[in-house]
Amino acid sequence: MAWNNVGEKKGDVKKGVVGKVVSLRSASKDSSESAESSKGQLAREGGKDLSGGMEILEPEFLLSVVENTKDDDSNDITMRRLTFYELLRRNQINTIDSNSLKVYAVNEHRFYDKTIQCEAIKVLAERTKQKGA
Repeated sequence: MAWNNVGEKKGDVKKGVVGKVVSLRSASKDSSESAESSKGQLAREGGKDLSGGMEILEPEFLLSVVENTKDDDSNDITMRRLTFYELLRRNQINTIDSNSLKVYAVNEHRFYDKTIQCEAIKVLAERTKQKGA
């Protein structure tokens, strides 16, 4: 605290003039909705989900994460789940190796949810159907 007067002591509190608080934004519901929609529009510019951050990762890296199914650490499992969903969102689920897809389809340790299991089974069924036809 700076002392302006010689007689002012450390414990003294200087009272100032209370000013008005001016709001620059309107509190109406319409303006808040338009601000949210413009924010969402910028985040999805060009059909890409830029707010998630997964868009910047290369497909090869995503495949290496999904195909490394040996680790049982909870962080590794979570990363595989998120990466699987990202490949699903990008419509690149067909690029995953069949041996890795078997791990997701069988889901022996129940690490993955039904969506991941069903998608893995669908891809494996398509591959089997193509070979047999």
